[in-house]
Amino acid sequence: LEACKAEVMAANAEDLAAAQREGLSGPMLKRLRVDEKVFAYMKKRLAEVAALPDPLGRLLEGSHTNSKGLKVERITVPIGVIAVIYESRPNVTIDAASVCLKSGNAVVLRGGSEGVRTNA
Repeated sequence: LEACKAEVMAANAEDLAAAQREGLSGPMLKRLRVDEKVFAYMKKRLAEVAALPDPLGRLLEGSHTNSKGLKVERITVPIGVIAVIYESRPNVTIDAASVCLKSGNAVVLRGGSEGVRTNA
C-alpha cells in the first residue's frame, strides 16, 4: 500500500473533485476523502490483519471416530467467494479485501461509483 500511496492519493483527489462537481453532500465527501490520517489507518488495519493468526484449519470441536471408523472433525475452512457492496469509503476496500484474503476466500468488491478511481 505504501508503494502506491502517491497513486492512491492522486486518484482520491480526482474522485473528490468529481464528487464535488456532482454535488455530493458534505458527509459523503468526508467518507470518500483519503487524507494522511485515513491512509495511516488503512496501513494500520492491513498490518493488524496480517498479524492475526491463520484462521484456517483450526479444530473447532474435538475429533471422534464414528461407528464405521471414519474420523470426524469440525475445522475452519474458507467460505468461498464473498461479495461486499459499499459506498464512498475507500478504506472499506482495504478492510474487506484483507480480511477475506486472510481467511482464504475470494472476494468481489463493489464500491460506490464516487470512489471508482481510488478503489481501482
